[in-house]
Amino acid sequence: MKKITVYGKENIPKKGAVLFIPNHQNGLVDAILVPTTNARNTHFLTRAAVFKNEKIATIFDSLNMLPVYRVRDGLNTIQKNLAIFEKCFEILKQKKGLEIFAEGEHHIERRIIPLKKGFARIILGTLQKYPDLEIQIIPVGINFDAHLAYPCSTTIYYGEPIKANDYINVKNPDLKFSELISVVSNAMKKLTLHVDAIENYDAIISKLEANGIDYLNPSTANDLLKNIDKLPESTTKKQQPTNWFYPLQLVAKINSIVPLLIWKKLQAGITDILFTNTIRFALITTLFPFIYLLQSAVIYYFFTINYALIYIVFSVALGIISTKTTPIPQ
Repeated sequence: MKKITVYGKENIPKKGAVLFIPNHQNGLVDAILVPTTNARNTHFLTRAAVFKNEKIATIFDSLNMLPVYRVRDGLNTIQKNLAIFEKCFEILKQKKGLEIFAEGEHHIERRIIPLKKGFARIILGTLQKYPDLEIQIIPVGINFDAHLAYPCSTTIYYGEPIKANDYINVKNPDLKFSELISVVSNAMKKLTLHVDAIENYDAIISKLEANGIDYLNPSTANDLLKNIDKLPESTTKKQQPTNWFYPLQLVAKINSIVPLLIWKKLQAGITDILFTNTIRFALITTLFPFIYLLQSAVIYYFFTINYALIYIVFSVALGIISTKTTPIPQ
């Protein structure tokens, strides 16, 4: 990430059961942004497909990740959700945090798609088991200036808490959860750009971008959307500022040629483009440091430890400069 900015942390209860409901316009990156930008002990549900490898599943389990099974995973797997839901009941009973992507799937559109009932069922099940427990819902808006570009900037908006108990009748529940879903969905739509007109989506996005929309600020972005009919059809496209750091970025690329070639090969095989940043993040945190350490070991073998240390500092500095100064294509 180029920059991560967090707003509304004061809305997060310091104690008590809390359910974070963010939008989902990226892959695993979305999942880790919420637990790493607030102080609550948070578990989060993620697609069961990533748990197929036992060793990887062990790692994910240590990171407070819980698998959730969908119909597409096979009808026989849906029963496994009962055990996962029971775990969720206990997490909330222990007054910890739980993160659920209520949209049910990730997508690249700048909108909130209709929420699924899973999060509401977990709330109902928890309150049926622990009727005196108070559960707060925190709607979350995760905003990227460019979904697939690297590096990109991100803003995370934590909305005002919604007391789930006010919308759940434990004795005579509305199993459609219409009111609760509507309240949470409307709150999320204020925390990220929400383009409701699906049929004109591409034209609307093009017009907004031509008029300099700031995706990182959902308030101004939604205001611009409301006045879209008053906006000019097109404007003169702003020239990209001169990138004075390009020579250093070129050196950084040459220095990282081996992991970059591996990334290019892996990138060509990505079938779901929204996993681009997830795979890239995994490589940046594992392969790139490994290559740098390996190159440092070679330098140390042929020269001295001082040269090896200088190389490490040099590589880290180049990486930081490259990350902070690369222009984002819109």
